[in-house]
Amino acid sequence: MSIKDLKHAIIVGENENAVTIAGTLIKRGVKPEEIVINGVTKAMEHLDKKCTVKNFCLLELMLAGRAAMDVIDHLCSEEKMNADILLASKPFPRQKIISGTIKGDIHEIGKNIFSMIMKSYGYRIIDMGKDVDPANLVMSAIDHKADIIAVSSLITTTIPNVRKIRKYATEQGNNKVKIIAGGAALRQSSTQYLNVDYVAETVFDGHHYIKSL
Repeated sequence: MSIKDLKHAIIVGENENAVTIAGTLIKRGVKPEEIVINGVTKAMEHLDKKCTVKNFCLLELMLAGRAAMDVIDHLCSEEKMNADILLASKPFPRQKIISGTIKGDIHEIGKNIFSMIMKSYGYRIIDMGKDVDPANLVMSAIDHKADIIAVSSLITTTIPNVRKIRKYATEQGNNKVKIIAGGAALRQSSTQYLNVDYVAETVFDGHHYIKSL
């Protein structure tokens, strides 16, 4: 078994096989950081290139994201890799992201995929769940000293609530927090109208933006 095999297992969503391969690599003396960087991250980069807007497969991303997280959780739970070391490594920024489906929408699948993929890249995700009041997103960002608020929605009637996030952030003196929006309803709008910093076409598009900050 090799890191190449691990990468393939993650890409096709074989989470149990991916964990087994990672365990075997550890026993062979492969460093955990190498497994994450050359296995997990490379798998995500492959999906990044494959999942264009026209060829976007939610199930594929969900399965791959789960496999990637299972590998990382296994490495950390077995004390083979300290989480702080992982997060301090160059490919794993320390940004905290507040994630939630905006008030008025109970759909979570897109948000959950975003959370899994971003976690696999080493970001710290505080998942607020669904039907989240915009004020609560802002207060959570303040409480957790988060750099980013990621909000999603599939319903256009929630747009007024999305627009309130920046308003509340300004009122609380949190002008530095970046707000990124995603989901079918929000992708149809603009950053100016939503009063956000970025509107992501896909989870990887969102990752590119966050990585550029």
